[in-house]
Amino acid sequence: MDQLDILKQNWQSQTGNAPQFSKEQLGGLLARKSSSIVKWLFIIAIIEFALFIVLGLFSHFGNEENNTVELIGKPFYYGSMIVHYVVIVFFIFLFYKNYKNISTSQPTRSLMNRILKTRRTMKWYIWYNLVYMMVVGMIGAVLIIPNDPRMSEVLNSPNFIGHETAFYATFLGLTFVMFLVMCVIMYLIYQLIYGILLRKLKRNYNELKRMEV
Repeated sequence: MDQLDILKQNWQSQTGNAPQFSKEQLGGLLARKSSSIVKWLFIIAIIEFALFIVLGLFSHFGNEENNTVELIGKPFYYGSMIVHYVVIVFFIFLFYKNYKNISTSQPTRSLMNRILKTRRTMKWYIWYNLVYMMVVGMIGAVLIIPNDPRMSEVLNSPNFIGHETAFYATFLGLTFVMFLVMCVIMYLIYQLIYGILLRKLKRNYNELKRMEV
């Protein structure tokens, strides 16, 4: 049992003869714990960003070797990468701003709003990454089809002449399933990493809400 749980029990069961714990004391501890949680969200997001940069560099050199960049097209490849990094940096800035805005001296209602805002920001961040992976992956698949010599060779073979539409549909369908599985795995990882912290934030919010009643 941590300090917050002990203080909550004492506050809820206090009598006239017991030491009196005020809402301000409990609210201050909730604010400190919430600030610590948001700080960890900020740190993990930075680590994730750095990891994506490293993986992106390895992927870039690998894609150059197998000519994927040329197949997709440099404008889309580099453009989508730049936009993605800019958006991630913006989210990291929001996490940092949320962390700085949580203060032990702010009113309970203001603290509750900050917690809600932090949870919304993190959920937007998670869904942005999932949607980005799916959309960019599918667009990349569409761009590869007409530019890949191996695709042209298959389509020009006797077995596929006249069945181009079925080939496109099958290829894009399998690609969609592949990226869907990747998104599900990524979502589960996010739930494991960020979900624990977000549930703690929600618990703090619920405690503050009970104090307001």
